[in-house]
Amino acid sequence: MINKEFFETVPLGLCVVQRGGATFKILYANHAFLYLLRNPAFVTPFDVLGQPLAGIWPNRAMSGLIQKLKTPSPPRDFTLPVDDAEGEIQRWAKIAISEGEYDGHDAYVLWATDISASKVAETRLEQAVKAADALAQAKSNFLATMSHEIRTPMQTIYGFLELIGEEKPEQAVQTMVDTAKKSASGLLEILDDILDFAKMDADQMELDHFEVPVRTLVRGTLEALSVKVHGKDVQILDDIAQDVPFVVIGDPKRLRQIIMNLTGNALKFTGQGSVTVSVSRKTKAMAAPKTGIALRFEIRDTGIGMNEDARQRMFKPFSQADSSTSRKYGGTGLGLSICKRLVELMGGQIGVESSPGVGSVFWFEIPTEEVSIQSSTADLPSLEGISVLSVEDHPQGAREIVKSLQSMGAIVESCPTYKEALDLVRRRPFDVGVIDQGLPDGLGLDLIKDVMNMRPGMGLIMYTVRDDLGLQHSLQSLGVTYLSKPASRLGLGTVVKDATRKQTRVSADGIVHLLIAEDNDTVREVLRRQLEKLNVTADFVTNGKLALEAMERVDYSIVFTDLHMPEIDGYDLVKILREREAKEGHNAGHLPIVVLTADVQMAQRQVYLAEGFDECLLKPVSLGQMRRLLMRWGLLPDIVVAEPEEPASVPAQGSAIDIGLLMEQMGMDREGAVEILGMFVEMTEPLIDQIQKDNHARHFESLTEAAHSLKGAARSACCLKLGDLAARLQDESADRKPADRLVAAIVDSFNDVKTSLHSL
Repeated sequence: MINKEFFETVPLGLCVVQRGGATFKILYANHAFLYLLRNPAFVTPFDVLGQPLAGIWPNRAMSGLIQKLKTPSPPRDFTLPVDDAEGEIQRWAKIAISEGEYDGHDAYVLWATDISASKVAETRLEQAVKAADALAQAKSNFLATMSHEIRTPMQTIYGFLELIGEEKPEQAVQTMVDTAKKSASGLLEILDDILDFAKMDADQMELDHFEVPVRTLVRGTLEALSVKVHGKDVQILDDIAQDVPFVVIGDPKRLRQIIMNLTGNALKFTGQGSVTVSVSRKTKAMAAPKTGIALRFEIRDTGIGMNEDARQRMFKPFSQADSSTSRKYGGTGLGLSICKRLVELMGGQIGVESSPGVGSVFWFEIPTEEVSIQSSTADLPSLEGISVLSVEDHPQGAREIVKSLQSMGAIVESCPTYKEALDLVRRRPFDVGVIDQGLPDGLGLDLIKDVMNMRPGMGLIMYTVRDDLGLQHSLQSLGVTYLSKPASRLGLGTVVKDATRKQTRVSADGIVHLLIAEDNDTVREVLRRQLEKLNVTADFVTNGKLALEAMERVDYSIVFTDLHMPEIDGYDLVKILREREAKEGHNAGHLPIVVLTADVQMAQRQVYLAEGFDECLLKPVSLGQMRRLLMRWGLLPDIVVAEPEEPASVPAQGSAIDIGLLMEQMGMDREGAVEILGMFVEMTEPLIDQIQKDNHARHFESLTEAAHSLKGAARSACCLKLGDLAARLQDESADRKPADRLVAAIVDSFNDVKTSLHSL
């Protein structure tokens, strides 16, 4: 029974309707229920007695309510709009239904609670979340688009710079070209950071799961960073616990990126002392997973440290310790933020412990799994019958490369030196060369250039711990693959297979026909000039529709296509061509299609292969890349040019002038290089005097500028020791530190240059 007197005073709405029949006649309703309806026709409970439920409830909501009451087992509770008859919903009610008896009738008891306020708040929250998601998506799209669109004009800039350099201009022009290319490389590095950040912001970053040799990863990364301590009194150390597995599961590229960023950051803020990377299984922030293990990485430095305020901001995007940090040390403030996102993607945690003046400890912990060195976690490519030359002077590294490639079927010859490698290439052809940069008797880059002259059809890979963007772009300009140590067996095997010369169809008339679909005028012009240098002609069209029309008239050997073009874009073009091949079957053969793009993600092998492309050329396309690609597909002949002379000897440790390097950079003979050095000495005398005077008077700003000028001039003249000393002086004077001994060393070094010049 319903206690009417009690329910007339409570704020909870109550309505009792007769169960059975189609109208659900109202047997009782309290004031709270009528107030919720706010229908002027019903003022007191007596006004609704005997009324059908449909007569007092707004139309659409009533239909939903009656539909629920007609079911054999009505839901216990649900939400309905109260007054939506006019369109916009103003009030909402939560209805709870129970069965009972009222005045001898079987009844449904409807309990109604006004939830309008919370519903409005919920709606506003949903709208705010949608707006925030849309804003985040727009921001990520903007960053990705900006990165992509900036890379596209870089095709023109970098391509023309390279073409200018190929013309062997006078030294002043060559210096400007080199400076511009260096700036372009720096811009591309920033774009890569922005693209990484955008992908993570849009939840599009995906991690690989490969084998990661922990010790090789850490020690190789530290070796790559060793160039950053040149001129500093800082040691780089590693401390890897014995119980850490040799190989674990993870993403070697991203793990290396994290260690590189954190260690590079530590070196930036450490003037003297040490930076140590340690790895152990003794985690502090997270427990070991149920299956597998957890590893803790620590990067400890003896640098300037930071206060609590700066520590709290450390992993926020575009943030640094304070505004003076970016002015003095540079950087975009994205590196640590990217590290945090990557560690979290790996299921780990990251943090920092620091105090001003006593250094910092950046740490991260990740879950992983141990891998037996006898097993493999991925399907490895077949290298059956492929002959590989491995040039690696580190015994352990050489053994790892040989075993890895042999396990995939390759025939591998290994040697440790520049000279032995050159002798082997002279005697016999190899399909692929895997070459380290740091060799005992020369540089891997120079060896690669020599091999390219002797064996143009040989695929080449630079496999190195060096994280040098300039080196990467030099290799890119030559069309040589750059692979960072350590790579998994899958990674190494994949690049070796990709570097192996491919075969393609050539038309019946024996002529190579190229078709290039590209809608950007300047990109077409750069590609046209590059192909002219290679003595290759090509037909150019501006979209996929015109490409299809051209292919009706000419049997092309290979097709290059941009992705974003009017009418028919690159994606649709390759789809149409692959569908045609599928319909025609074996008679059609396979037409090589190369994608031209500025999208870094598209350059990943699994992405472009999935779209139907055979290769990817990332803008800006270099002359070397184009040459190597055409050779790999058999579209350029293997012309063996005259064998190069023996490489210039490496200058003695501490030598004042590297005359061989100067002759190479200037494109001059010895006499011309000596003349340049004479001009350098004559022009630098007043600068040395100014440095001494500014140091004596403690005019630090003027001293910084003079040191900067000396650094650039000395390095351009290949007086590398003098240039390094000038770089140190620039840093010291910028910190307003007296540098009497350093200035004296600069004077002595300059005198050594003059003495060496006299002997030359």
